[in-house]
Amino acid sequence: MALESLNVTGASSPYMNDLFKVNQSLTSGSRINNSADDAAGQAIVSSLTSQVNAQDVGVQNANTGINLLQTADGASNSITQQLQRLSELSLQAQNGTYSDAQRTILNQEFQQGLESINQFAESASFNGIKLLNAETPSLNIALGADNNTSTIQLPDLTANNLGLAGTDISTSTNAEAVQSQISDVLGLISDSRAQLGAQQNGLSSAANDLMNQNLNSHSTRSQINDTDYAKAVTDQARQQVLNNASVAMLAQRNQNYSNVLPLLS
Repeated sequence: MALESLNVTGASSPYMNDLFKVNQSLTSGSRINNSADDAAGQAIVSSLTSQVNAQDVGVQNANTGINLLQTADGASNSITQQLQRLSELSLQAQNGTYSDAQRTILNQEFQQGLESINQFAESASFNGIKLLNAETPSLNIALGADNNTSTIQLPDLTANNLGLAGTDISTSTNAEAVQSQISDVLGLISDSRAQLGAQQNGLSSAANDLMNQNLNSHSTRSQINDTDYAKAVTDQARQQVLNNASVAMLAQRNQNYSNVLPLLS
């Protein structure tokens, strides 16, 4: 009977419950393991966790958007290089020392260059999204909670939209007109690439801002939820001492009972 009384009372000791909570906090690394530990704190931690998760995804989305813009800019650079070659060909075709047959040969390369521009514009894609053929004129980048988005504008760099479809340099007059046109187009593409670069910088700034917010959110959540190990270890030692003292006192009480029982029988 004495041992049974000792076990029951020891298991239900309030010091054991407190010791269990301290041990759980040390094991999990979290001060709040259920709502009963700190109801208000748990609500704040849950809200901060949602905020942190949204910020993490926002940073990921911003970086993906930057990768998309870099892909578009790389294809735009290839188109720029091709246009520069077409400008050289048109200047050559204006030279009076060339015959019509020679201009025809130059024009063949010129037409192949126009086809290459269309190929670059049509093939430029990111995750199946066409970037430079007007199929996707714009798209939104989700940057976290509260419907925070950034809109990316994408140019149409096909030969038709650039006004170069159907042009040729088979004559000196045509070559002169085309060269002037190509000069204007190169200026337009330069502006488009500047816009792509500005949008990359915008997303990069947004990602940096989100990462700063994320760091602060992590820090605040940690202060509320994470275990203070120095305090927890101290509490653990104190609760163990109190619990051991309680058990010792109970054992002493049971021993006194066992000494008194023979006198009563």
